[in-house]
This record gives sequence, C-alpha cells and structure tokens, in this order.
Amino acid sequence: MLDKIQFLLSLQIIGFCIFGGITLLLRAGDNRAKKILGWGMFLWAFLAVIRLSVNLYLHEPKEAFHPDILIMGALVTATLACYVIEVLRPGYLTCKRSFLFISPVIFGGLAYLTYRLSGGEIHTYYSVREVFEFFNMDVLLRMTVFLLTLFYMVLPVYLIARYSKDFKVFLAENVSDPEEYDLEWLKKTMIILIVMYGFYLVLLLTDTPLMYVIDKTVLLFAWYYFFYKALFLKVVVLEHSFKDGWDLPYQEQDAGDDDDEHKILGKRYAEEVNAWFEREKPYLREDLRLTDLQRVFPISRSYLSQLFNRELGQSFSDYVNQFRIEESKRLMEAEPNASIQEIAERSGFHSISTFRRAFQKCTGTIPSEYKNSK
Repeated sequence: MLDKIQFLLSLQIIGFCIFGGITLLLRAGDNRAKKILGWGMFLWAFLAVIRLSVNLYLHEPKEAFHPDILIMGALVTATLACYVIEVLRPGYLTCKRSFLFISPVIFGGLAYLTYRLSGGEIHTYYSVREVFEFFNMDVLLRMTVFLLTLFYMVLPVYLIARYSKDFKVFLAENVSDPEEYDLEWLKKTMIILIVMYGFYLVLLLTDTPLMYVIDKTVLLFAWYYFFYKALFLKVVVLEHSFKDGWDLPYQEQDAGDDDDEHKILGKRYAEEVNAWFEREKPYLREDLRLTDLQRVFPISRSYLSQLFNRELGQSFSDYVNQFRIEESKRLMEAEPNASIQEIAERSGFHSISTFRRAFQKCTGTIPSEYKNSK
C-alpha cells in the first residue's frame, strides 16, 4: 500500500514540476528569476523520472543517505539559491557566474557517478550511524555532495536575511510604489525554504516507509505554496542591472557637494521638481520611477537620488506618496460619493491596501475615517 502511495506521490511531483515549469516560463516575460525557477522545475522533473524509472526496475529498498536523493537535493537547492540571487540582484547571474556557482554540485555528482560506474565499492545504509561506520570513497563522495547541499541551503537564507532591508531601501529610492513589490515575500521565502530543507533532510536520513510518505506529502504542499507565490510575485523592473557586480549602487557624495555652489544648485533643482510635480502631476502614474524624472531634468540618477534625500528630506517613494495623499484628500472633498477604491486609483495608487497604509502613515488615520469626517 505504501509503495503505491509513494509511486503516486512521485507522479504528482513530476506532473507538478512539468506544469509549474511551463506556467512560469509562459508568464516570465523578461523576468529572469521566473525563468530560472521554471527551467529548474523541468530539471527536477527529469531527475525524478530517472529516479522513478531506476526504482521500478531495481526495486531498491528505502535507503538512508541515498546518493540519488543527495545529488537531486543538491541540484534543487543550488537552483533555488540561483532564484533567490536573481530576485535580490536582477542580472547578476551571467552565464559564467551561473556555471561557476552550480559547478561544484555538477562535478560532485559526476564524480560519484564515475565512481559507481567504475566498479567502486557501494554500500546500502539504513541509518546515519551506519554511514559513519564505513569511511571509504563512497562515503567521502556522499559527504561531499551533502556538504554542498548544506551550503546551497544556507546561502539563500543568509542572503535574504542580510540584503532584503538594503534592497527595500534601494526600491524606495527608485520606484514610487515599493510596497507593491511584496518584499515580505523574501521573508516568507526564507521561512518556506527552511521548512522545505528541514523535511528534505528528514527524507534523506529516514528509512521508515510511513515517514517517507508523510515527508514527501509535506514537501509537495510546501512546493505548491512556493510556486504559487513565486508565480504571482510582481516583477521588479529596474533600469539598473547588477551584471557588473553584487553591490547596490549607493550614492557616493562628491567631494564638493557641501560647498555653496552645490547647495544653491540643489535648492534650485528641488524647487523645479516641486513645481513640475504640482504642474504636470506625474504622481498620478502608478509606475512612476526615478528614471522618469531624468527625462525632464538633465541631471544624473545619482544626483537626483541625493536631491530627494538631502534637499527634500525624504525618499523618492515617500515624496510621491505625499502628493498622492493630497490628491486623494482633494477628491474626497470634491466627490464625496466616490468610493475609496476609485479614489485610490485616481490618486495614482496601485492597490487600495497600499493607499490605506500610505494614507495612515501621512495623516495618522485611515481613508474611510477621514472621508466620513468631511
């Protein structure tokens, strides 16, 4: 009975990976992160088909620390790490960097395959303790792949914990609606990955058939949730590409930025930006970006970013939302019968939830209360 359930779970995993890969690639557009995850799911389906085919013909008993699961796990975790890197640093993973990043697990898997095909001594282990009772080339190669897997597990969790805050600041300085990019997904991703990796380790180290079935079932549900969130994650379209390096383009202060001439110039540009916002109302566009201002003002993106932070005293997104909130107040007073949803859209907000948060941040009250008080 358990064998049939395991077989059905394997078929579901293969079908899910194929479906997920096709869906992600069809909806990816120019988003490389979704393409990486899509092609990764095809790879996992291919590996699962190979493993299922081998098990059907060899009827191998369930083994702890199974080399096939080790190698598949290493490839999966490496691909997931690539996905997280591309989310945090779009364009960073060039072909060369991608190959260098995943090459250790490729060579590790090939080394074990070569050892197996060359007639090397292979043991079947039914507990972790048995693995350490026999220290030979078989165990050494398995441990090497296992350590690589742990590295690929830890890396994305570390990157999310280390760089999500900096990335959020970078978005706030370059787009008008940073909250719409669902940066909380990065934290959720970290939690989901920890859960998935934990159950993968249980899958790797157990030889109990019932536990194996339970573990695969939980992994399948976790994968469904991860796929769903990744599929509908809003694409971060930035003019800046990280192809040239990992670091965020923090603004460096020019040597003469504090002299009187630069202060006067900065104030002049700040006044011109204010006048342009009041006259043209660019904030009514949902996708307004810092680079859109460069088409109007002949100054660099670096200087423009400094202009908001130093002369106007707030980030680009906060500055834009300030105008949007004032516009929404005007609409509430002029059109009392208009709905909150309509007011949010006409004020330039992408969603009503973002409108509520921004309105409460600026006024200390929610839109409906403010509207009813008028």
